[in-house]
Amino acid sequence: MLGFNCYQTLPTVAMALALLAGATGCEQLPGTPKQQGAAIGGVGGAAAGAAVAGEHHRLLGALVGGAIGAGGGYVVGANKDRIVNGDRTQAEQAHLQAQTAPATAQQALNAPTADLNGDGFVTMDEVVAMKQAGLSDQVLIDKLRATGQVFELTPEQQRYLTDNGVSQYVVGQMTEINRDVRDRLLDQSNGGVISRPPAQ
Repeated sequence: MLGFNCYQTLPTVAMALALLAGATGCEQLPGTPKQQGAAIGGVGGAAAGAAVAGEHHRLLGALVGGAIGAGGGYVVGANKDRIVNGDRTQAEQAHLQAQTAPATAQQALNAPTADLNGDGFVTMDEVVAMKQAGLSDQVLIDKLRATGQVFELTPEQQRYLTDNGVSQYVVGQMTEINRDVRDRLLDQSNGGVISRPPAQ
C-alpha cells in the first residue's frame, strides 16, 4: 500500500497534466479524446483515480484508484473496514467480479442485504440485480442501508443505474444512506488513505 495522501498529490498530478496539455495541445496527443482521457486516467494510480472521481468518490476513489477510469467503475459502496484498511486489491477484485460475473436476480432474492456476495462492497450489478428481482424501492433502500456501507456515485454510475431500471429516487437516496459513517470517515485520517480534500 502506498503511504501517501492521494489528495495532497492531486495538485502535482493536475499541474503535470496541465503542462503536458499546454506544451503539446490536446490535438497533438495520440488517440481520440476518449482514449487520451483513459490513458491519462491510468497514469497516476490512486491519485489519478481520485482526481477523476473527484467530489463524487472522495472515499471510494482512494480504494479503487486508477483501475476504474473516468466512470468510477462498478464499486458504489464499501464498508467502513474496507475503507479504513485501504483494501484496494479487494476493491479491484469486486470491480472485476461485477464485470465478468454479474449478480443475478436469484442472488438478490436470497441475500439479506445489498452486498449480495458478502465481500464488503456493493457494486452496480448488485443494485441492478435487486431491481431485476422485482424488489420495491423501499426494500432496495432497506437492503442498501442494512449493509452499513458508505455509498458514493459518479454521474456515470448514476446514469448506468437509471438506464438499467433503478429509480432516480433510489439513486438519489444512496448517497444519504449511512451518511453519518461517511462523514466520520471523511473527518479522520488513516495513513493517507482517508482524508477530506482541501477546501476550494
